[in-house]
Amino acid sequence: MTIQEQIPTHEQPLEQEESLEREVRAVLSDDPAAITQEVRSLTLRALSEGKLEQGAVQQVVRAVVAGATSGAQGASDGQRALREALQGLDEALAAAAQATRLTLEEAIGNAGAFSRQTLRRRLDDLSTLESLFIETVSQTASSAAGFTRTTLVDVADHARVSGSAVGSAVKEGVTSLGRALAETVSDQVEVTTSVLQKEAALLAGLTSGVLQGIADRLSGSHPPVAAEEPGEGQAGAGAQEPALRS
Repeated sequence: MTIQEQIPTHEQPLEQEESLEREVRAVLSDDPAAITQEVRSLTLRALSEGKLEQGAVQQVVRAVVAGATSGAQGASDGQRALREALQGLDEALAAAAQATRLTLEEAIGNAGAFSRQTLRRRLDDLSTLESLFIETVSQTASSAAGFTRTTLVDVADHARVSGSAVGSAVKEGVTSLGRALAETVSDQVEVTTSVLQKEAALLAGLTSGVLQGIADRLSGSHPPVAAEEPGEGQAGAGAQEPALRS
């Protein structure tokens, strides 16, 4: 592969991250009452277009937080605008957690389709979503000042102490999936690196598809519908919406 052929693979994620940051920044100049929904929508779109792997999710979270903190500086009520934007990010990550859970539930139920290593890695990725949210907000706060710093610190501290939308979704998913994985998936002696890579890409793509279904439902003008109880509906047929705040 030539240097010219390699360049797009490095530049494209950066361009997408910068584009998302600009879009989020622009949203904070809108009606504060609409910011949460708009940031949630932008974040869901960005997540569903990727493969929901840890590195890609981190890029999206970083771009949204950067756009929100920058946009808050020009908002009429910057503190409220920033809080609304971070709530939208939190809710979008909760939807991502649910999409991952639904995909893994189906994969675990389909015995032998995926190796334990692949399923375990996806479960580990799920378990890091809340810490990724909190750490990114905290890191941004460390270099911020004024109301921006105060707001970011408050949001991070509240998430640590009282929890967050993504934290609730992660806790529920990790508990049920960990138990199911231990009970239904047997260890495999040998799984090659290439097989693991193919399985990971397939699972990530399936999860993105489920998330797109959730995003499509949440993009309407009506308030989100509360999630169904576990066991209701099918993961592949129509994704359930997480119980999001309006």
